[in-house]
Amino acid sequence: MPISRRSFLKQVLIGGATALTIPWLAPPLAQGRVQREEISGRLSVKNSHTDESLRIRYLRSDGKWVPEALWRLNHLFRCHYDDQVKPIDPALFLLIDRIHTRLGAGRRPLKLVSGYRSPEYNQLLMSSGSGVVRASYHLKGMAADIQIKGVSLRRLSEEAKRIEGGGVGLYSRFVHVDVGPVRYW
Repeated sequence: MPISRRSFLKQVLIGGATALTIPWLAPPLAQGRVQREEISGRLSVKNSHTDESLRIRYLRSDGKWVPEALWRLNHLFRCHYDDQVKPIDPALFLLIDRIHTRLGAGRRPLKLVSGYRSPEYNQLLMSSGSGVVRASYHLKGMAADIQIKGVSLRRLSEEAKRIEGGGVGLYSRFVHVDVGPVRYW
């Protein structure tokens, strides 16, 4: 049975992700080196739009990605508007884990307000005047809008800024983090 182009690309992307190792084993990345004690290798996330939750180990103790976990996280971070799934940059999972760990949030799940955003949904948000930008990192699978119960948005934002792992934006209902260039708003 022939494989579709979409299935082939998904397998290539997931396979490529499994070949990667985390930054403390690989040459330093733009986000800098991650110390092993700064991450847990696990994520607990609740999608605020779909009400789905996931508690999963995404990183093995040898520093390699868990392909099934990446696939499940990609699905959880999908665009809630039209259910489009896009591979999320694994560096975003590292960043979120690092923030969560440094805040000492323990088993409290991270609340995902927005992960991947399809071009159609991004356009809809732009036309509604909600302050969304045309070239959002959400479109690239490189951004998330997050909250953590019991952690103020200001504290969450400050910790994300200290890490200097990408962009950080403090909003009234969430904190935007991305793995693009370091910048703050």
